[in-house]
Amino acid sequence: GLIGEGGMALVYRAHDLKHDRPVAIKVLRPELGQVIGEDRFNREIRFEARLQHPNIVPLYDSGSADGQLFYVMPLIEGESLRQRLEREKQLPIEDVLRLGTEVADALAYAHEHGVVHRDIKPENIMLVGAHALVADFGIAKALTAAGGDKLTQAGMAIGTPAYMSPEQAVPDSVVDPRSDQYSLACVIYETLAGAPPFAGPTPMALMARHSMERVPSLRIVRQTIPDALEAVILRALEKVPADRFASMSQFTAALQAAAHGPTGATPIPLRPGAARRARWWRPAAAGLTLAGAAALAWWWQDRGSAPGTAGDADARQIAVLYFETPADQDSLRYLADALTEGLIDQLRQVPGLSVVSRGGSRSYRGSTLPPDSIGRALGAGTLVEGNVERRGNGLHLTVRLVEAAGNAEFRRKGFVLAGADAQPVLDSATAAVAEFLRARLGEEVTLRKRQAGTASGAAWAYLQRALVVARQADSLAKFALEGGEADGLPAAAAERFDAADSLLRLARTADPTWVDPVVQLAATAYARSRNVNANPIRAEPWIARSLALADSAVRLDPANA
Repeated sequence: GLIGEGGMALVYRAHDLKHDRPVAIKVLRPELGQVIGEDRFNREIRFEARLQHPNIVPLYDSGSADGQLFYVMPLIEGESLRQRLEREKQLPIEDVLRLGTEVADALAYAHEHGVVHRDIKPENIMLVGAHALVADFGIAKALTAAGGDKLTQAGMAIGTPAYMSPEQAVPDSVVDPRSDQYSLACVIYETLAGAPPFAGPTPMALMARHSMERVPSLRIVRQTIPDALEAVILRALEKVPADRFASMSQFTAALQAAAHGPTGATPIPLRPGAARRARWWRPAAAGLTLAGAAALAWWWQDRGSAPGTAGDADARQIAVLYFETPADQDSLRYLADALTEGLIDQLRQVPGLSVVSRGGSRSYRGSTLPPDSIGRALGAGTLVEGNVERRGNGLHLTVRLVEAAGNAEFRRKGFVLAGADAQPVLDSATAAVAEFLRARLGEEVTLRKRQAGTASGAAWAYLQRALVVARQADSLAKFALEGGEADGLPAAAAERFDAADSLLRLARTADPTWVDPVVQLAATAYARSRNVNANPIRAEPWIARSLALADSAVRLDPANA
């Protein structure tokens, strides 16, 4: 019977009559079989049969029947890593490290035998007891060697976009063992964060993000992840293969070092985060009295069993979620974003408050998750929410404070925005949030005086609009590059860049003394230089313009870092 199907094959449960054992038969999809051909497939699939490793699912047999290419593997009595992730979403760190090092060890062995997997993903990692087995090992090499060029011509790629290395998305590029390293790092990232590093509406958009965008920090969504482990994963996820670990063996050693610390003496604790607490405890231990130590132990116990839960985060740990706009008023998005980010920047200056970064809040833009789930993910006890909307001839901002653990709103306040000048409203909203927090915490919450940079509301509004348009232009250009447009910048992207330039010039005219529009003009020119298909002749004028604008900015405000 049919028990599963993927992009390359259908999987059937069967019984081996000769050896009286259950097996799994993978039958390649007809379009793949036609492209590869029977003789070359049978010749190349032998590579997988030679791989003998405790963490590799062995190949029993291969062949063809009525023109259908197939290979036979043991029927694993367990589940795939995908099935476990669907059930648990995020795995304990010690489990991730164990499974990750086992898969990495299997890959290192295969690489030593000249085999690159090319399709590492949770579906191809089987779990038997506490151990991992890598499936379909060598089938990608067979497909590549037997028909890689033909596959590309037929519009088929070997790999899964959510886990594919940037070089796998480029036709005729060299794919070496460091590609498997990138894919495994994507899988490890997902087991820790609950989602792969990138998502996208189409395979092309997804692969463009792998090629262009910075990998989001793991510790934004899971603060219990050790810094050393995050550093290892981020290095394996570098865009350029030369910037990753030189081999899978080095990646394995780095994972083990992250698990055991730099000396190899202290393993990762069963309760992640205890190591960070221990580092704080040791310098103070000599000065603690017995009574003080008992009180400290009671205080930790009272805070909850595990960091990162909503109950563990107190009211001083704050996440400002991106303010919303009505569906039919998307033109106010720039204003909502600017107010959100201004409030984040202001509150981060308040001593005693721990405020989630813009990137962390951006991860939950438009989320329908309940407050306790968002609070747990971001390590925040208090959420700041809000919305901006047009009412009649005016604009209104509503700010709400929510207790994450109890899913309960406890304060709300509304503001009226006069014209396009949002700065007074931002100041008022920040002061109101500070007042809310002061009442909630029972202590003083002092705001530093905000340096607005400009007294012109028009200049500020033009700049915020320009930032939104410039981001749109950059995205259009990147998608065009991924689609293989051969010459110059696509018209839609160029039009958006021009619009951003126009808005920035209006901001500069409205306040000639404000340096921010000049800096953004330089940044936009530089972005254009990066989005002309690496054509030096086209890039050079934009680079020169960017440098000239940067010089102007320095002359205008030499003390501005």
